[in-house]
Amino acid sequence: MLIEYLFFLLLGILAGVIAGILPGLHINNIGVIMLSASASLSLDPIAFAIFLTAMATSQTFLNFIPAIFLGVPDEDTVLSLLPSHRLLIEGRGMEAVRITALASLYGILLSLAILPLAFVIVPIAYSAVRSAVVPILIFAISYLILREREGIFWAVATFFISGYLGWVCLNIPALSSNQVMLAMFSGLFGIGTLLTGITSKSKSYRQDLKASVQMESKSLWRGSLLGSIGGLLIGLLPAMSPSQIGIVFQEILAFKERARGALEGLHIRRFLVIVASLSAADAMFSIFGLYLMGNPRSGIGVIMQDAFGSIDAGFVALIAFVMLITGLLSYKIHIFVGERFSELANRIDFRKLSVGGLVFMILLIALSSGPLGLLIAVVSTAVSLVPAMTGVSRTHSMGCLLLPTLLFFMGFK
Repeated sequence: MLIEYLFFLLLGILAGVIAGILPGLHINNIGVIMLSASASLSLDPIAFAIFLTAMATSQTFLNFIPAIFLGVPDEDTVLSLLPSHRLLIEGRGMEAVRITALASLYGILLSLAILPLAFVIVPIAYSAVRSAVVPILIFAISYLILREREGIFWAVATFFISGYLGWVCLNIPALSSNQVMLAMFSGLFGIGTLLTGITSKSKSYRQDLKASVQMESKSLWRGSLLGSIGGLLIGLLPAMSPSQIGIVFQEILAFKERARGALEGLHIRRFLVIVASLSAADAMFSIFGLYLMGNPRSGIGVIMQDAFGSIDAGFVALIAFVMLITGLLSYKIHIFVGERFSELANRIDFRKLSVGGLVFMILLIALSSGPLGLLIAVVSTAVSLVPAMTGVSRTHSMGCLLLPTLLFFMGFK
């Protein structure tokens, strides 16, 4: 039996690695296939839970690889795309890999450390915070826009144009939300970056495979703790995503760094820590939400609910242990895969790499959602020109999620 559990642990990690490297292959789809097959295969429920947990955890590590080297974002990594790509251009793509690996691992460790506190806080705070979602969102949106000062008009325009785009696209019945977000995020954040790389004069950006993390250990732990708390907040705020919470944290950090006169590069690295640890913590608490709130906060959580109904404290302990082991193994795998991609980047000039990333992205969208997805990507790319040409922050393009969420909780469905 122990060998069976170990097999499904490793199988789950492998599935998460593949899903992470290929953003169009979502872990929810793999989970649904396994759920359908579990009855006919007489799969041990515990082994199935181990597989799902290992897959969800390892995917949070590896999904940063396409964002760093190919410019292909998903909902969890979209905000890390530009900072990590900047490090790639500086020849420090492996530093971005190591930062996201460490932050993801720290996010898991710190989330496990605050889990006992979550048992006390979450059930009490859940209903209270849920009723305050609208004012919280309005405050966050207002803060993001008003900080532009001289570019407020274009910040508002970017937010509402992308918000309307998101509202229309997320209500297309022919496509799932995963299909829509792949096409929309690729257009809003990925394609423009790749086109810049294609038109750049530099043929190559030599990658330093030994590039170390240029941050103090204390800063890594602090940023990871903030990300872990953010992962818990996502569980308390229905319909909120890592990207939405990450926007607020990004701007808070940016304000502090400007006030202290900190270097731009340090801010970029701290932001990567926040996004990576937040993504890992969200993967954990989205599953634990089934026990803490009786409400799963992710597709994997829903699959577990369908398979098991409810879970007890012993089951939570098993999931936590699997997450810990998977996190330690995924850290090593993430570094290994990142080194292989860095070696590839050294053999191919940057313009060809950007062309390859663009072709890969277009094929991914076409295979995932067909002509409709490609149309969404084209329109989203056009929308991305607004912040690019006016100089306002691209984070306002996250109105594609923030505005539909706000309208939903205001009763406009």
